[in-house]
Amino acid sequence: MKAIWLACCACGDYGLLQREVEGRDAGAQVLRVGDLDGLVSMARAFPSRRGAAIIAAALFDAEDVRKTVARLTAEGRVSRVVVLIETLDPSDIERLFRAGATEVIAARSICGNGRAGEGTVDCDRCLTIEPDAFVDREPGAPRATRGPRVDDCGKAEAEHGRCPRDPLAYDEVGEPVPYGEDLLAVDMGYVHGVSLVDELDEVEGLAGNDNVRVGATVKFPDSAPRTEQPAMPAWAQHMSASGETGTLPPVPAPPAPTPSADAAASSHRAPVVCAVSGSGGCGKSTIVAAMAHAASLLGLRAAVLDLDLMFGNLYDLLGADAPHDMATLIEPSAAGALAESDIVAASMRVAPGVTLWGPVAAPEQAELIARPVELLLDVLRRESDVVLVDTSVFWGDAVAAAVAASDRCLVVGDPSVSSATSAARVIELASRVGVPRTRMSAVFNRFGARGADEDVAMRFEITCALSSKIRIADGGQDLAALMAFGRADEAVGQTSAFATSVREATREMLVELGCAVGPWSDMVADRAMRTERPRIRLPWSREGDQR
Repeated sequence: MKAIWLACCACGDYGLLQREVEGRDAGAQVLRVGDLDGLVSMARAFPSRRGAAIIAAALFDAEDVRKTVARLTAEGRVSRVVVLIETLDPSDIERLFRAGATEVIAARSICGNGRAGEGTVDCDRCLTIEPDAFVDREPGAPRATRGPRVDDCGKAEAEHGRCPRDPLAYDEVGEPVPYGEDLLAVDMGYVHGVSLVDELDEVEGLAGNDNVRVGATVKFPDSAPRTEQPAMPAWAQHMSASGETGTLPPVPAPPAPTPSADAAASSHRAPVVCAVSGSGGCGKSTIVAAMAHAASLLGLRAAVLDLDLMFGNLYDLLGADAPHDMATLIEPSAAGALAESDIVAASMRVAPGVTLWGPVAAPEQAELIARPVELLLDVLRRESDVVLVDTSVFWGDAVAAAVAASDRCLVVGDPSVSSATSAARVIELASRVGVPRTRMSAVFNRFGARGADEDVAMRFEITCALSSKIRIADGGQDLAALMAFGRADEAVGQTSAFATSVREATREMLVELGCAVGPWSDMVADRAMRTERPRIRLPWSREGDQR
């Protein structure tokens, strides 16, 4: 069956959108829709993930386009959403990708004002931007599109001289004029402060105002102090930017350059992996504990945070002798930084390469821990190799801040009836705090148990509608007995289906996130050699027994 694309555009733009579709999906059927509401209505008639959509954004309000893209991706009726915009405005591109768009294309000559036959189309000047170019990404993170890289397109345009000068950035004699406080809109390869020639894999600053340039360091006026903290946490700023104000606030300036001898250490940034779910008892804590030991067996230093702050028991599953109160970090965090002695005092070293923080001893202090968690995450990303976070069903400020900072969000579910529905709501919430769907993985736990067959697992994965899928095999009563005594390390080192699935999933995820994983440790290698369990010799089966 041919693929079906919905093209939301005016009649005069249909030819451009049809050529864009044919370049991506030869032989596809294209249906034109005249408005955004009609696009959503038509998409709802498709079976799940069977269709695709392409939108000429210049004909509609930018906020309406963003909301439409979010509705299409949230309902899971389309597999791809391509948006054509007239200018490469960084804030517009960032908001579209956070809403769920898979590609954003710059087509400067879309037919004017929605009237058929007006304007011209120059398809040679279309640029395809990868979503990860405008969000923080570690090497190896999955990408949502296979289009050309932005730097390659930019170089090609600069060499052929196709990009005209921006009339808003130059005076009559062709001299550049100031753009914002300190920035210049540069000719040939710069559009609204975005350098198309330089690498854009990491964006240090992104904002809707004029004093931030994408791909460059953030500059503030001399009167503004560099150490000033934002009034809201980062996750709240993302929600405000995507939902109400439509702009992101200025990002604090990066620290001063360090000496070259410490350059490698200062640039180290460990990935953060958060396990989330919408229902309790699905196995988040067990998966986090097992993955932490699996990471240590690969030679990595794993930092583990238990952000089920009120009633978390991750310290019990990891075999800690006694829990340490994470609330001891509240008072030191008031100064804006955590001392090494405070961080060490709140930590629990549960195994070689595995260190745990959390929860709090007094549940009523859980609401005060958001700022310490942000500061602690910043330190752990520099000092460890991977940060694993266990969360609670209720999202306070601390959980939301950790999820917003995550490089991979594991949406955990199990065979229970409400698991799939709860997972869909968690995915929607994570998207609103700034986590793109390309950084999420659907994790189906207890696969193979009674009532957790292939059909149930597929139903959960289809509801989540995420491209990355992980299945963790059921560990049965043996796993429950080991975890009850804090022997998660033994559970990972076994040759069981659970241990094998956890090790394979952990290794694959860490490789995608850019971690330098090594070979498995001797513990796993030795246990893998034991293909048969030793038989129990009963007393009456010995040689010479006359019974």
